[in-house]
Formats: sequence, structure tokens, C-alpha cells
Amino acid sequence: MKALKKLKKKEQVKKESSKNKKSPAVEEDPEYQMDTKARMWDIIAPEGIKINSEDFGIIKQSLGTKTYFRPIYIPRDGYPRKMQTNWIYNMTSSGEIDVLVDVHKVGKSDAIRTLQRQITMLQSNLSFQTKRGNIDQVNDLESKIRDTDQLMSEIQFSENDMYNVSTLATLYAQSEKELDRYSEQLEDEMSSSFFSLVSTWGRVKKGFKSVLPFGKNVIHDSLRNIDRRALSTFSPFISGSGRYMGGVPLGLNKITGQLEFINSFGNSDYRPENYNMFVVGTSGSGKSVTLKLLIARELTGANIYSRLIDPEGEFVRITKRLGGINLNISEEEDICINPLAINFTDIPLDEHDEELELLEDTDEREIVDKEGKKFIRFVPLREKMNDILDFFDIICRGKNAEDRGLDVFERNYLEDAIQFIFKEKLGLTSHPDSLFSNEVVKVDNQLIQSRVRKPEPTISDVYEYLITNFETEHKALRLIAAIRPFLKDGSKPIFDGQTNLGKGVTQSLHNARLVNFNISQMEEGFLRPIAYHVILNYLWEHFVKNLDNATKKKFVYADEAWTLIDSDQTVSFLEKMARRSRKRNAGLRLASQDFVRFVTNDKARGILQNTHSYLFLKQSKLDLKAIQENFDLSAGEIDVLFGNPDRGEGILRIGKSSVWLQTNPSEEEFFFIESNQAVYEEKLKRKQLLHQR
Repeated sequence: MKALKKLKKKEQVKKESSKNKKSPAVEEDPEYQMDTKARMWDIIAPEGIKINSEDFGIIKQSLGTKTYFRPIYIPRDGYPRKMQTNWIYNMTSSGEIDVLVDVHKVGKSDAIRTLQRQITMLQSNLSFQTKRGNIDQVNDLESKIRDTDQLMSEIQFSENDMYNVSTLATLYAQSEKELDRYSEQLEDEMSSSFFSLVSTWGRVKKGFKSVLPFGKNVIHDSLRNIDRRALSTFSPFISGSGRYMGGVPLGLNKITGQLEFINSFGNSDYRPENYNMFVVGTSGSGKSVTLKLLIARELTGANIYSRLIDPEGEFVRITKRLGGINLNISEEEDICINPLAINFTDIPLDEHDEELELLEDTDEREIVDKEGKKFIRFVPLREKMNDILDFFDIICRGKNAEDRGLDVFERNYLEDAIQFIFKEKLGLTSHPDSLFSNEVVKVDNQLIQSRVRKPEPTISDVYEYLITNFETEHKALRLIAAIRPFLKDGSKPIFDGQTNLGKGVTQSLHNARLVNFNISQMEEGFLRPIAYHVILNYLWEHFVKNLDNATKKKFVYADEAWTLIDSDQTVSFLEKMARRSRKRNAGLRLASQDFVRFVTNDKARGILQNTHSYLFLKQSKLDLKAIQENFDLSAGEIDVLFGNPDRGEGILRIGKSSVWLQTNPSEEEFFFIESNQAVYEEKLKRKQLLHQR
């Protein structure tokens, strides 16, 4: 055996010596070639990281900018005794931040041993605090002992588990000042939920590395033991279900499969900031179907009164089927909506309104009592004058707003005319009694002897005053020429005269549950926008502000609102309605194809800022950037809107809560709300055939 080992050793020595000898025929290649293939670190690593401070560092990511970062964590004593679901959403939605939740399950025996040791320490401290007579500490320690003892019993019988959990985060900002401001805002936000945050002081590198996706937490003093119930609150995802507040069903939740309800007016537990809603989507995305579902279901199930402005005739059929009133506004119809008509307004006595600031004489008002609530009643003459000037500004601009609006001279001429008609001709003041006279008047073949409504000022009154006083003024000629076609004997007579919506209709408008103003037969580029503006004014004065409707829940629907963006006056009026409808128990519902035009228009942005509920249906990819910049939609929600959603599929955003839903009209409802005549007749034949079978 020894000889065999010596032989093997000699052979091994020979092999090693032969390897070390250089062959004269083979030359070694110089090591000049480099590995040209990029590694993972070359792709993901920044240009450099510098840490010169105790609690923040700097990342160099591009040639011209620096990113400041600050690692933070929740200390062991920084958690409240009770945690609400989704508390971590306050961190993840606060801004540029990475959050790490490090979870380690503790074995059953180790958990019980740890809890026993903790109870012993608490009892010892309790005995000490009892001797000192520290009542606050005694009560706190007794609560902790009870909680710990209960948790130990649950773990012992496998009803609960213990975990060591750590919550760390890294904040990012473009400057040190911005980083400090962001840190303070987040600290205030978390402290409102009784959480405290601390920085990784002196351990910036360790804190930064712990949050990176390496799966290694080196901030060991951040670990805190919690049970299974508390761990469930660490979920970073908002619930897929919306908050149930009653109302009517709108569609099916795409995540849970359950019905989602909408109640824009809220309930006793929750009142939204306003009752307005914006439905936006491309053509064919299901906007009209959604609005019709809301109208039909709220009319029958929620006792809501609705008024519609219908530029395309979409809602004529459903209004008829629901027993509502269709008003076909056109030059051929015997209908007049007077833009100069004035009415008193009512404001609750305990509320402040900007209309009160327009009163010239604080005594020109009266106090009325309606259902046990007191209101201030007055005539807003100044506000009405501004509305009338806006009307004449629109008609002076001409078709498609090609011409300029009122200049300073034309505005002065009109103000003179309106003030003369209000004060001299009709004797109107801010007091509501000035709208009535005590003369004997014959109305609809009936003699009325007291408190008769005075005639409304008309366009003809303004025209006659201008002709009488300014016909020779060169600067008034354009204004006079622009008004001429809108007189009763002109080509566009529907705005001149006393308001008349049809025999017997005007009186029933106050009690009708559903009224549709169909303006689809009017000239699209000129008369239709004017009619839209005038009808909005009429609904504001006689529907939203009407004291008889004070306790009713009301909605004004404005379809195809994007067509009004070019009219500054109409957009301003919509913004006023969006701001001031809530205190009159009313809401504004807009539907539009073009979302970007609302975002880029300064006045239209005011409407968006005063809208609490949104329904985003299928969007154009051109609008992606605008929606991302203005709404905090997640990547998944963006994928829904800009992918290929079905008709009626989208994201319902109410406040900060989002729901992925699909509107769910039944076959009967779809047949009921169908506005396309050909499709309607086809479905009707199919239904009749099925009935015959």
C-alpha cells in the first residue's frame, strides 16, 4: 500500500510540472478584450450616491438633476393601539416614496415564551407604579396586560399568530427644502392616525439599502411584534368595493361581481362636498346609456327631479316613456324663453351667499318662512344685469363666435337700456314685491285683482331704447344690427317676448319629475349654443333656486358639454352653478367627449374643481397625459381606460374612492332607453316574435 501511494504521488508531481512548462510553439494572447455585454448593475444603478448628512442622501441620476432621499421608519412605539384598514395608503399615495413592509412569522412556542416574558415585565412595572400611586400608568399597564394575556391564549389555541413586522420607507424630492417639506407633510398626515415616523439618523446607508428590493432589512430596531388581525391592516391596496351610501345601482363591480350603488346626495353619515358629477368618454363609450340609466333609476327609485338639456335629441324617447315633458325648442315652435326674465331668489337665513353682496340696499328684502326654515328673499338686479349682458355678448359674436364680443361702448349702451327698463319702465327694486302689481289683469280669460306678476322685460324693450336714444351713434350700429334678427318679427324670434313654453306647460314644470329641453332642431353653430345658455339661466332661476323646490333633490343634466367650451359666458355660468347648487339641494351632471378641452380652459377647470364624482369611460390615447396629470389614477385604472374596455365599462371615482365597474342595463331597460329608431324597431319586432312564440 505504501508503494502504491508513492507511485501516485510521483505521477501527480509530473503532471503539475508538465502544466507549468511553456510550449515554445504556443504563444499566449494578450488580455486586451473586454466583456462588452451590459450587466444588471450597469442598467439599474444610478451614476452615484453621496451621503454627507445624518438623515438624507443624494442620488445622481442624470447630468442636470439630483434626487434627494431620506430613509424613515415607524419605531416600535410608533403604532397606535388600534389601526384602521388601509392606513398605509396615506403613505403610498402621499408622493414620491418607496415603502417596505418586512414580515416574519414567529413560531408558536417562541411567541408564547415572548408573551410570558412580556407579561412578567408588565406586572413588575405595574407593581412599581401602584406603589407610586401613578393612576394613569396603572390603567395603561392593566390594559396592556389584558391584551397580552388574551393574545397569548389565542395563539396557544391556534386562533391567532404572532409576527415581527417592520415598516420602512424612502422619501424622494428634487431639493433638500422640498424633501423637508414633504417629510413634515407626511409626518402630519400619519400623526392624524396616531402613527409616528422617525428617520434612520446616522444610518442613512443602512436605511436606504433596507428599502431596496434585496429582501434584507438591516434596521433591526424597527421590528415590532403584532398579531394576525393587526397585520391585515398593512395591506397597501384599497378595497375593490365602493362605499355603500344607498341610492340606486349603477353597474357591476368588475372585481367583486357585486352591484355598485350611487347616491350623489350622500346620507346622514356622509355628505359629499357637492352633488355634481362628470361623465367623460369617447363617442360610443356608453355615456348616453349611463345617463339614461341614472335618470330612469333615480326617477323611479330615489324620488329625484331632473331637467335635461338635449343637444342631439338623445333623451326624447326615454322622457316620453317615463311620463316626462318634452319641449322641442326651435324657430318653428310656438315657444319663447325670455333671457331677460327676472325672478326673486331665496337664500337660507343662516347661510352667506355671494348674491347678497350684490344688493344695493340692504333693506330691499324680506324674510319668508318655508317649512319651519327662514329664507332671505330679494331680487338680484345686478346679477341679472350681468347675465343679460352675457346674452347680448354671445349674439354679437355671431356664428361659431367668429366676431368679437361687446366693446366698452356697446356695454354702456346696454347698461343704460337695462337700467331704464328695470327702474323707470317696470319700477323694479331689490324688494320682491316690486315684481308684482295690484292692478286688475286678465290672464287666461280670468280676472286677477291683486298681486299680479309684472310683464317681463324683453329684447324688444332693449331694442326700442337703443333705437330711440343711440340710433345716430356710430358705435351702437353693430349692436342694433346684431339684435334685429332676434326680435319677434325677425328670423330668430324664440327669445323675444314673455316666457311661454306651451299652453299649460309652464305651470306644470314646477311639479314635473322630468323635463327635457330638446334643442337638436336648432342651428348648430349659432342658435344652439345661445339656446343652451338661455335654458341654463332659466333652469337656474326657476328650477334650482325655486323655493317650492327647496327640499327636493334636483339634477340638471348638460349633455355634450364640450360644445360650450368656446363660449366663455356659458362656461362661467356652468362654473357658478357647480359652485352654488349644493346649498339649494341640487347637482349638475355634465357629459362630454373631449376631456382635454375642459382641463386646458381656465374657467372650465373651475367646474372640474367643484365636481365630487367622476365616471371615466373609454378614453382617447391623446388624453392620457392630461388625465394622469390631473387625476390620481393607478396604473391599473389607466390600463382599463386606455385599453379596450367594453361599452359602459370604466372607473367610477367618488371623492378619493375608485371602483372599476360595468353598467348593467337589463334587456328590458336597454329596450326602454334605446334612442336609435332603427335599433328600437328591430328590438321591438324581436320582442313581438318572442311573445308570439
